[in-house]
Amino acid sequence: MQVSNMNYAKFINYIATQELLPNVQTMANRLNLSSRKIYYLLQAANSDLRSSNQPFLVPSTKISDSQISVLKNKLSQAPSDEYLTSYERQQIMDICIALPLKKWTLSAFQSLFDVSRNTVLRDIADLKKRKKFRPEFSKKNGFEFKEPRYDLLVHAYNSLMLLQSHRNPLNYFIHSLDGEPSHSKFLLVSEKLKNMYKDSLEKSISISNALTLTIFSVVSSMYSSHHSITEEMLFNDSDITSFTKRREHNIIQDYALVAETNFSIHIPTSVKLFLTLQLLSVTKEQDDHFSSHSFQDLLILSEHIVDAFMTISHITSKNTERKILIREIQTQLKPFWYAVRYQNITVYEYLYHEPLFEKYVVESLNQLTDSALYNHLFPYGLLPDQISVLAMIFYNFSLSQQKETKLNILMVTSLPIYSQNLFKTIIEKHSTVPCALTIQALNSFDNSSNNVNQFDLIITESTEISTKQPTFLIDSELKESEFDRLKTVISQINPMEKITNDK
Repeated sequence: MQVSNMNYAKFINYIATQELLPNVQTMANRLNLSSRKIYYLLQAANSDLRSSNQPFLVPSTKISDSQISVLKNKLSQAPSDEYLTSYERQQIMDICIALPLKKWTLSAFQSLFDVSRNTVLRDIADLKKRKKFRPEFSKKNGFEFKEPRYDLLVHAYNSLMLLQSHRNPLNYFIHSLDGEPSHSKFLLVSEKLKNMYKDSLEKSISISNALTLTIFSVVSSMYSSHHSITEEMLFNDSDITSFTKRREHNIIQDYALVAETNFSIHIPTSVKLFLTLQLLSVTKEQDDHFSSHSFQDLLILSEHIVDAFMTISHITSKNTERKILIREIQTQLKPFWYAVRYQNITVYEYLYHEPLFEKYVVESLNQLTDSALYNHLFPYGLLPDQISVLAMIFYNFSLSQQKETKLNILMVTSLPIYSQNLFKTIIEKHSTVPCALTIQALNSFDNSSNNVNQFDLIITESTEISTKQPTFLIDSELKESEFDRLKTVISQINPMEKITNDK
């Protein structure tokens, strides 16, 4: 594969999140690459698929799990030719220090990354600027964090999750493990986890989530063989009882047997419980079997949030639409509740930031009619990224409420009827925006008795019509270019009736 490993990894990880392969321009915009580069990457991917007797990737067609599995496997076998950035090195350092499998010193990191001592010192200095998870050095243990064991597990999991979109840094980290289990073996076992989950619950989790769970299960189990992790360190008795009753825990139990066989490790009960929590957290948004009775409080809170938001933003809706919005908010609050309660997964990808709606969400939470319920469920409030997610839901809802208004067009003309009808069809049937066309005869038109300015566009062959509105002058000869020009004008003055908000 004669393409940049990093660009190819970005390409494969992006299409792995898609159900249908997007068109070339969409992928180019999303990956910040040229269309030519996308064609090149697509050709390389299809070359890898052909060598494994898999169908080619074609825009607008479904991407199968087997195609992604082959491409991920091929990717893991590609030679590494990319230099790690400081950010990528620091992500790997985070995992290594949070769950150390050996004594990490400056020289150890130098050897791992093949960089100078000063480069490692700069990376460590950057990590020390944080408020939490600041590495400290001791002669006995090397670099270490001082946070509680549970926080270390969460931090390592989140950092590992961030590595999934970067193949080269992920390989560097895998190479730091004793025995250096191959990337392809991790992919194979993670695929089995995906299948177990789908067979058991008839739902699916992404390849990235499955791979993160797989690698984390190995790393945390190897760590626990030298540093005891008991159930009591992580959860209280009621949490343990709750987790063990979940079907997700049964999946983890079965998965553990596969992982232990493939990686020659022992996964302790404490790690299995932690993996159960992660499996619960990453799939709550899709969980049709989630106990609505157990989380009735979240439904009540969702209603309060929606009501407060509607009041602040002055957005109105039908009762049926409001109920759908409440259900969407409740569905999203479920994984938030897990994340806040257990301080686990806090990585939210592909966020769109809409400042006004984020402001509305914050104000809504501050003005809830039942703030005690919110403080009980989320004692530390919501994270900034969680605020952004709720804002995206409300922003999407507001967009769906917007109503298009038709472009009012007045055609004042003396054209023959067959020419008028052609204009009428092109305007009403072939314009990119909805139009309402009124036709008046030029010879009987009187500016003084007709309110021309109530129309958005005037179409005429006369230069004597007095109006402040945009006017399209019909040429003496009707040609295709003339109609194309008219369509362009119509598209540029399209009025939209937008929801108004008091800012």
